[in-house]
Amino acid sequence: MNTIQSNIINLTSLWKSATQPFNTYNEDKNIGYCFIPNSQWPNKIWLKSEHDLTILNEIKLLLKSELDGLTFSYFDIDDIERNKIIFDYHGFDEASMQFGMSLKLSEKVRISKQLKFKLVTNIEDSQKWSQSFYKAFRYKISEEIINKTYHHINYYLIYDQENIVGTVISHQTPSTIGIHSLGILPNMRGNGYATQIMHHLLNKGLEQGCNLATLQASKMAKSMYEKMGFTTEFIMRNYKLKTQ
Repeated sequence: MNTIQSNIINLTSLWKSATQPFNTYNEDKNIGYCFIPNSQWPNKIWLKSEHDLTILNEIKLLLKSELDGLTFSYFDIDDIERNKIIFDYHGFDEASMQFGMSLKLSEKVRISKQLKFKLVTNIEDSQKWSQSFYKAFRYKISEEIINKTYHHINYYLIYDQENIVGTVISHQTPSTIGIHSLGILPNMRGNGYATQIMHHLLNKGLEQGCNLATLQASKMAKSMYEKMGFTTEFIMRNYKLKTQ
């Protein structure tokens, strides 16, 4: 399995884990999709094979359905302009993009700031995580989702002394550690916390037998990860339907 496949499998595995308690994960030979009612996450549709008109129409029907808030995420490995033109022609509108990045793990990195990683294991911490994530991203992962999934998803609250500085999810698939939802509270930014959190998780991945770290970075965060040695391997283009 190559690093791109490992990245995508880790991400879709996380989506599956998040939606299993709600019985809302679906896939066939062409697409996968998952959603949680009254939530903004994960609520995704993705391709499992090459697209054609029939598959694109199936995706459009899902985006128009009562499953409110779905996004079609296309893993663009070659940055092919042709695909962007096809999606545009068929009524898809690119709402955002992220960069699929990976780093091969070989040796531990130095930790210069001791932070506390508190694993969410109860309702009180679920609430704190949800609130902290919203402050960092202005985007909601509900307390209900965290309560129903913390037994099999690692949600961490990050503390410096007694102060919450941010959130992160780590998700392991065979020998890959996926790092997701790394957010720093606005009043805690500019202190190097994101880098130190990453270093801690990279070391943890090595300890757990992982040889690869993967993530999906925003345009703003991409350069920080590049400084750590991550390389971009694909673009995740997130589509909605064009408004009439």
